[in-house]
Amino acid sequence: MTKQKLTLRPLEARDRAAWDEMWQAYIVFYKASVPDEVTEKTWARILAPSFHEEGGGFIGLVALDAAGQAAGFVHALLHLSTWSIAPVCYIEDLFVRPDVRGSGAGRALLEAIAGMGRAQGWGGCYWKTADDNYPGRTLYDKVARRTTWIVYEKDL
Repeated sequence: MTKQKLTLRPLEARDRAAWDEMWQAYIVFYKASVPDEVTEKTWARILAPSFHEEGGGFIGLVALDAAGQAAGFVHALLHLSTWSIAPVCYIEDLFVRPDVRGSGAGRALLEAIAGMGRAQGWGGCYWKTADDNYPGRTLYDKVARRTTWIVYEKDL
């Protein structure tokens, strides 16, 4: 896919239909399910991010192609850390529509978050992905350092 001119901006109410379509595709990609109430709460958080001075908040960005169509999104959580005075950013979700993968949208979304972090003095950004997410990992290996940390999850 040819790299294309993209516009990146915060997600807005007018993006709901495009976001819903991509969100559902993202969930299917990971063979997961998300209750409707969680989807609704996530969208509400995107539209009304709450930040506080010490660090904390929700970020939702969209990448638009040259025609103004949504190409992908990124969701990130800014939070305090015991390892840094500055807040750090967890990139929780990154999705690019399959028909525009390779266009530079994923890299642009990651760089937009990193740019926000540099401008605001964050301590860093991190994310996780599935071991078998080879398309994503191909990009991530180019833009970030892979760690040796293993993730554990406990249901509550």
